[in-house]
Amino acid sequence: MAENNVISISKCEIEFLEGKKPYLGKPMSDRKLPGEQTGELQTFRVTSSDELNLIVGLIEWPDAPPELVPLDLLGGLEKHNELARRGRISVGITAGGNWLVPLSVLKFNPSMGKFTLQRASEDEIDELLGHSFRELMIELGAIDIGTRQKIDGETNNRAKQFAMIVKPQDIESLAVAYVVTRALAVIKDFGVE
Repeated sequence: MAENNVISISKCEIEFLEGKKPYLGKPMSDRKLPGEQTGELQTFRVTSSDELNLIVGLIEWPDAPPELVPLDLLGGLEKHNELARRGRISVGITAGGNWLVPLSVLKFNPSMGKFTLQRASEDEIDELLGHSFRELMIELGAIDIGTRQKIDGETNNRAKQFAMIVKPQDIESLAVAYVVTRALAVIKDFGVE
């Protein structure tokens, strides 16, 4: 993990909070089923130069795929409420046991008047970050990055979606992916004309 447990990404800082604890809730993949599960929660704080203060958690569920979930918006601008209401990342498990992270981006949808999750190209993600997302993620330890078809052999309707593969519990890579595709997208008004 980074020295002092903090990583700076563009206008944001990610502070990794110590320890894991139980978390009672409903996984996104099981949201229509009754009942809750107790997962294991590891958290990080995202702060920005424009007042964002958000706690995000990596939840490892016993009977569902892991997720990155915005837990508590402690402060920020009105537009930061978009981060509190949407933007979970549901992580897939590859045949080799690694984690597949889809890289959708929160982008402003003018017809709906709010940010929605949309597919994004590698160039769009690079633009949000201000330099090569691929190079940064490989430096942090990502195993592979590209279309789901290229990196995991998918042939379904998600085959062309941009994604990355990381080692299980690689919270640094997951946090950076969350910040770039969710927080920076909102901070930089991605999609607003």
